[in-house]
Amino acid sequence: MRTAACHRLAGFTLLELLMVILVVGILSSVVLLNINLGGPERQLPEEAERLSALLALASDEAVMENREYGLKVEADGYVFLCFSEDTQRWRPCAGRLFAAHTLPEGLELRLLTESRLRLPRKQAEARPLTGSDKEGEDAGAHIEPDLLLLSSGEATPVELELRLSEDPSRRLTLRLDEIGRVHDGAAAESGT
Repeated sequence: MRTAACHRLAGFTLLELLMVILVVGILSSVVLLNINLGGPERQLPEEAERLSALLALASDEAVMENREYGLKVEADGYVFLCFSEDTQRWRPCAGRLFAAHTLPEGLELRLLTESRLRLPRKQAEARPLTGSDKEGEDAGAHIEPDLLLLSSGEATPVELELRLSEDPSRRLTLRLDEIGRVHDGAAAESGT
């Protein structure tokens, strides 16, 4: 009898083993979800597809809502702008869909071609600002978009390049034509 009691104390129960396996499984899944598998190379086509879809959507919404949209390009991201008829100024678009987007680390965005297409401006400075206009104004802030998506269906023809910061030869190009259609350019890789 005594040998059976000693033998029982020497091992682990099935329940204890299952609990350890469960804890290890949960911890490993948390670690795997936080690891960026593939790095910027994997994110490059995803970000290009995201930007392409947003440009196409903004182009369609500009026509359907009779509203002017623009895109301001930064090295580390972009922001969609909406033209305010009241203040005659560009403002970041409201809503989550067209919110400012920061690119993942290791990616950068460049505007390759610029156009002279600009939205005609009224003399907003000549008319007095009402109290409600002053509240919406940022002191000294005057944002101009790098490309336009107009309510007439026209767009600024540009090329946008998404590339790896560490290897600029690995890049994807998006081209926006005069009527707001987005075309995916060829992917360029080092050695090809």
